[in-house]
Amino acid sequence: MAACGAMILGSDSHTRYGALGTMAVGEGGPELAKQLLRHTWDADLPEVVLVYLTGKPRRGVGPHDVALALVQATFASGFVKNRVLEFAGPGIAGLPIDFRNGIDVMTTETTCLSSIWQTDEETKRFFEIHGRPEAYQELAPGDGAYYDRMVEIDLSAVEPMIALPFHPSNAYPIREFLANAEDLLAGVEAEAKKRWPKADAHLLGKIHDGAVWADQGIIAGC
Repeated sequence: MAACGAMILGSDSHTRYGALGTMAVGEGGPELAKQLLRHTWDADLPEVVLVYLTGKPRRGVGPHDVALALVQATFASGFVKNRVLEFAGPGIAGLPIDFRNGIDVMTTETTCLSSIWQTDEETKRFFEIHGRPEAYQELAPGDGAYYDRMVEIDLSAVEPMIALPFHPSNAYPIREFLANAEDLLAGVEAEAKKRWPKADAHLLGKIHDGAVWADQGIIAGC
C-alpha cells in the first residue's frame, strides 16, 4: 500500500460524523424504476472513513493516479465497503477543483457508498465562477471529530499508476509495472483464460525491446 501512497491506519467502532450532514447517493436506471414502484432502497446509517490527504502531487501525477492508489489500497479487503468517505486534511488546499472531482468520480470503485470533501476558498471560488455563490457551504471536521476508520494518502508519495484487467484495484505504479511486465501480463492472460476459457489474450506480445508497447487506445466514459 505504501508504494502507491495510500495507507490504511486502523479502525474504531465507536464514532461520530465529522463534517458529514446531508448525504447524496447516485442511483442507476433500474434503482430509480424500483423507487417509482415504491420498492425503496434502504440502508443503515453508514460508518464514516476519514481519507486524510497530506503533501502535494508531484509533476506528472494526476487525479486518477491518486484514485487508483486509493482503490488498490482498499478494495480487496472491503475496508471502505458501504461506508462514507470523508476527504479532509492539508493536502486538499493544493488541489484544483477538477483534480478533486477526478478523484471523487472513481471512489465508487472502492465499494464505498458515497463521499464528501472538506470545502475551502478554492471551493468557494469555483461556485462564484459558475454564478452560484449562494450554493457554497463551509464543510470541515468539527473539533474532536472522530471516525470509524482512516486512510492516509501522502500525495507527494503517489506515483503515476496503471490499472490492469480486470478491476481498477489491480493497479501498480508504472515504474513497478514496467519492471515486472512479463510476470504481471502473464498473470492477466492466465486470469482471462480462467474466467473465459475461449479467451485468447496475447498481452505478452506487447513487450518489445524491454518495454511495453500500446498499439491501440480507447477513450470511453461511464
